[in-house]
Amino acid sequence: MSRRMKITLPETVAAQLGELAANTGEPAARLAGQMVRTGIAEAATSGHVRPPRTPPAPALPHAAEAENPDRRAQWIEPLGGDPHWRVRMWGLIVALHGRYPTELAHLKDGWWDNTSHVETLCAFVVWRDWIDTTTADDPRHELAFHHQLTDYGRELHQEGGSIERTWKPGPPPDGWIY
Repeated sequence: MSRRMKITLPETVAAQLGELAANTGEPAARLAGQMVRTGIAEAATSGHVRPPRTPPAPALPHAAEAENPDRRAQWIEPLGGDPHWRVRMWGLIVALHGRYPTELAHLKDGWWDNTSHVETLCAFVVWRDWIDTTTADDPRHELAFHHQLTDYGRELHQEGGSIERTWKPGPPPDGWIY
């Protein structure tokens, strides 16, 4: 589990962080997070703070959650529909396409009418967000994401056949948001 925090830096330090980030190709926020984790680990080693506790075992869902039929994975639309979920996912899918236009170049216009494409794209969006916001330092997550996205791009290309129209990101179509 991780937690987002907002920090304030003096302008000179922020500029140095920006320069370092530009030189390493990492976003400044990710680089700052790594630096904070390193500093905390060093403080724990030197005895200035307690070492981290072992994370507790995952809790079993409460009886109320287990009985809740509406509880679904965040990349799956809630039962009964949810216009807020649809607005959010549409925007994130547009952003994903903007970030990976080559891999998603063969996405057909009308993909939103195919449940498999909707769920796959929403899963990629949630996965990408998790990678971008987690404190994990394991590059295997990034590599797995790109491998799966490339495979999906190949599937789109093969499925395309005689594509009538390639999807151009923009506002959601009529009917997407109730």
